[in-house]
Amino acid sequence: MWQPMQRGNFTLNPPGSKDCYRKIAPCGGFNSSTSKQRTVLEAGTIYTVLFQQHLNHYYPPNPGKLDISFAVGLDPDEKDFRILISFNDYNPMNHNTQTNFSIPIQLPNELCDHCVLRVRYLTNNPDEEDRGRTFHQCSDIQLIKSSTNLVPSIFDKNLLVQHQNDPHDCCTPPSFQTYFLHQIPEIDYVSSGVIYYDQPSQQMRIVMMTTGVKYNMWMNFISGLQYYENVNERTCIRFGLDLWNDWCYGNTFNQSEDFLAENISCSNNVLDFCNLWQNGDFLFKSTTIGCYPSTLSRLSSRERTDYFNAKNGPFPPEIFQPDPICLKEKITQHGHNPSLKLWKHLFHEKKLRFE
Repeated sequence: MWQPMQRGNFTLNPPGSKDCYRKIAPCGGFNSSTSKQRTVLEAGTIYTVLFQQHLNHYYPPNPGKLDISFAVGLDPDEKDFRILISFNDYNPMNHNTQTNFSIPIQLPNELCDHCVLRVRYLTNNPDEEDRGRTFHQCSDIQLIKSSTNLVPSIFDKNLLVQHQNDPHDCCTPPSFQTYFLHQIPEIDYVSSGVIYYDQPSQQMRIVMMTTGVKYNMWMNFISGLQYYENVNERTCIRFGLDLWNDWCYGNTFNQSEDFLAENISCSNNVLDFCNLWQNGDFLFKSTTIGCYPSTLSRLSSRERTDYFNAKNGPFPPEIFQPDPICLKEKITQHGHNPSLKLWKHLFHEKKLRFE
């Protein structure tokens, strides 16, 4: 979180930065003494919180949430925080997403010299159980009297929404590749490449180019490892992965994507028709024939990823074979329990036999 600035150090590099991996409630293990600044804000006004979901831990059976909360005091307890806004996690089909959020909130209409604004990511993901399943970032703020007239609240009260399954909900073919173009015009970001998806082996690979730099990402969900290679610099980082989830659309599978429309134009191909789902700020399009990904876009910005030229697998084994430089890496960033994950997989596939 950089607006307002989080406690302790702040860096977004490399992916999986330790400055983002803070799980101890209520503030990730950082008290007020670690704060480098106190942001002065006007009580009762609208303020935009800027932060990044550094890694995505979407869990289809019970999708998580992100929320922004407030508490009075230098070092308030968990029970002192009250939620100002809450919204659903989303499924990008990639662990390393670095998704930026710009969330307007209405600050409490009360004055305080010492108070805390907090962002949480409640993953609900059982594979994130080390020190809990929730990530925390806290910022120290001060609320002073507003110099302008207060505006009425722009937010509805949080209501429990009953998500409905729909006959259009679907999953992609079990093995396919697709090209993609990811654009964030607000920060002049463009990346492109190809994604390989193979459900039978529970593996994915992404080859990506951005600003003249080539990246490789190999994801093996059976071993629980992801390799993230900067080809230009000949460097590689090894991550621990969460559980595999199929590439699907709709509440039947993801429980947080409501069906909106059928047989609408696919933005990336005038010859195809698409179905459309929504999860809060995120819109998902997939082709009506084949359920191939078409577009992932956002309502709050012009950020979008277009997918095109999909082709079914299977793929030769070398597609999912990491570069030898990555296999030399022995340190796992945010590792979980790969051996337990492998045991669970083998047990599920009935490949283990008990005497």
